[in-house]
Amino acid sequence: MLGLTPNTRVFVRSGATDGRYGADALQGVVTKVLREDPHGKQLFCFCNKARNRIKLLWHDGSGFWVAGKKAPQGGYDFPKNGGAVMRMSMAQLEALVKGVQFTRLQTPRYRR
Repeated sequence: MLGLTPNTRVFVRSGATDGRYGADALQGVVTKVLREDPHGKQLFCFCNKARNRIKLLWHDGSGFWVAGKKAPQGGYDFPKNGGAVMRMSMAQLEALVKGVQFTRLQTPRYRR
């Protein structure tokens, strides 16, 4: 029904996107900033400035879907590099939406 499969290409706009944007404004971001065709078979992911809400945009062949999620606590480990575009798999997107932290933990250094 939604047209999403494990092979769906996922594009993530790093940095902040205005959380008030709806389908039309997000289509504009996809076209002008990401330079992709919003009518394709890919999914686009956006995050607000506070990094506590994400929005997904995709086209199923007959119209656009917009889905949003608010982090229950803390926020999402969303890329901060403003204006850059990243690709990830559906599995990586699922982990991001579930709140998995992607940043590498540093091993504590001990002095002797």
